[in-house]
Amino acid sequence: MGDLHRLGPKGEDFALKLLKKRGHKLLERNFRCAQGELDLVTWHRGTLVFVEVRARDEKDPAHPAETVTPAKQKKVVRAAHWYLARRAGDREPPPCRFDVVWVTARDGAILDGGVIEGAFGA
Repeated sequence: MGDLHRLGPKGEDFALKLLKKRGHKLLERNFRCAQGELDLVTWHRGTLVFVEVRARDEKDPAHPAETVTPAKQKKVVRAAHWYLARRAGDREPPPCRFDVVWVTARDGAILDGGVIEGAFGA
């Protein structure tokens, strides 16, 4: 668990660079609330994007994206609802989506990654 914990910030840095190349603007990083945590919140082409970042060592048998379980999805959706309620107030919320950025690493060094747009829904 320790190696994975240290990989998290590197994975988020990599994810942010990847998203910025695709035109995302960072709004929040590691947003925490009573409902959970949102790794990244970005704005992309008129859409508010809640991003779950999953980084794993290449030796892990599961692909990083496979680790976003239905239970994890529910937590992210609940945190996103909380975020919208606090940030949007009485205004109509913008279009939203949930993306997953997956990252693989070897010995703590990032090897590869990708973005799955609209990976799951509310």
